[in-house]
Amino acid sequence: MVRFITTFICLLFGIAAANAAELKARVDRNQLSAEQHIRFTLELINSDTRLRAEGVKPNVDLTLLSDNFTLSRPSADNRYNIYQGRGRSSSTLTVTLFPRNPGRFTIPSFEIDGLRTKPINIEVTPPSNTAPAELFVRSGSNKTSVWVNEQLVVYLDLYHRIALDKASLGDNMETEPTQIELLPNWKLEQARRSETYQGYDYEVERIAWAIFPQQNGTLTVQLPDVWAVSQSAGEEKRRLEHQRLTIEVKPLPAGVPADIIIGKPTLAQTRLPLQTKQHQLTSWTVTVKAPVAVISLPELLPGVALPEGLRLYPDTARRETLLNNDGIIDRADYVLSVMPLASGDFVLPPIRVPYFDPELGQSDYVELPGQSLTITPAPLPENPTTLTLPMPEIALNNSGINIDQWRWPIATALFASLWIMTLILWQRSRRVATTAVATKPATLPAQTIVRHPLQQQLLDAFNSKTLEEGLAQWLKHYPEEKTVATGVRAVQRLCYGQRIESDEVVEQQVKAAIATLNLQTITPDGEQISLWQPEAFTPRIKTR
Repeated sequence: MVRFITTFICLLFGIAAANAAELKARVDRNQLSAEQHIRFTLELINSDTRLRAEGVKPNVDLTLLSDNFTLSRPSADNRYNIYQGRGRSSSTLTVTLFPRNPGRFTIPSFEIDGLRTKPINIEVTPPSNTAPAELFVRSGSNKTSVWVNEQLVVYLDLYHRIALDKASLGDNMETEPTQIELLPNWKLEQARRSETYQGYDYEVERIAWAIFPQQNGTLTVQLPDVWAVSQSAGEEKRRLEHQRLTIEVKPLPAGVPADIIIGKPTLAQTRLPLQTKQHQLTSWTVTVKAPVAVISLPELLPGVALPEGLRLYPDTARRETLLNNDGIIDRADYVLSVMPLASGDFVLPPIRVPYFDPELGQSDYVELPGQSLTITPAPLPENPTTLTLPMPEIALNNSGINIDQWRWPIATALFASLWIMTLILWQRSRRVATTAVATKPATLPAQTIVRHPLQQQLLDAFNSKTLEEGLAQWLKHYPEEKTVATGVRAVQRLCYGQRIESDEVVEQQVKAAIATLNLQTITPDGEQISLWQPEAFTPRIKTR
């Protein structure tokens, strides 16, 4: 009996020990070169506590490692063991460590919920040679101090004198105190150049971003780290540490309007005809380019006042965003139409566009010279359809007759006659329609829908009536795929006037989306089927 009780107690203790919480720490290697890195992992087993190094109430203090290592962003994984109803949550936290200097170091103990890990000894050997690194990253910005709403360009330069198999950004760019998602920002075109550094020839890949700070103070930009694999290194990745930049953002001086253009714009205009007729509409285009965010240029060209005898009809801006590796340029084309109400020689006033000069810290303006225009006398057009709308001011022709006193009667008579003709045609069409119904049902002509070519290409690839319908069906089965959604959104912005990409970029995004939609899948027996066939949505299909 005593032996049975002892065995039973031991069994209970064994079960309790098997289900007891446990904290472990490990590294993937204990010896490495100063150019390499190690992966450090904390694992908490059979515990409802989750390991957290970031966010609310972190329970893992990774600053214990920062004296001897630089750290990547930690990643956490939490699981629950449901096997036979036994066990509780297990949590894992992994971080990549990059040694700051050669030497012998100790990863200290970590304590959570009364559990403690064992210290881990690490040996870091010096680099294999004293020559400059074969692969390294430099970061910077076009300015260390900018004004509110001024364009800031930050960049990463990847230097390499070895052949690279691939290189990619490890994360997204971040900003503080305002998150980058809340700031106008653009990823710029990638640039490539050759450069000699410390006597060695390097190929340099530049990745840059344009940011427009919205509030004064200190702006911290956390650039992403870079992961690269050389062609001679197999699959081993080399990580180049993320860079941090600090930029001072200055408020605009008192009296400067908040919506003023920041940065000197360039102006251009088309030539007006030297001579035109009275009452004949003529137009010219003014183009404004400025290093500002999209839609920062005004809807209407400011400060255009024509002399008496000329009437101005301005159109709203037609916009385009120009991207290069040095920044973005917002372009706006303004079409200005002039209706001459009197004859004679006219000199149009200069066109002035105000802006804020960030170098001088004061407001200024750029100017286009005024153009000359000769108006030859001409009567009002006899064709009523070419009549202009009545003007509020009195306009006299060369005979001294008051033109405005005849415009309202003529316009009234014109609209009355048009109304009577419309009524007659409507009654006649009703009689024809009644006769047609009595004999045979009328066949209505098919309605022709004109779409943008890129929009039609996507609809054909989706085989749907609308882009939203096709995209919803795609995301239902492939929620993690982003290429198709990117192409659809770009076309929608292009068609509805809110685009931020150039025509070339939109076309490339649509091609990538269509290529993804047209991917083939392969069944285990080698048969190719389309991603849109029902068979492609079964778990047994493996996508190429």
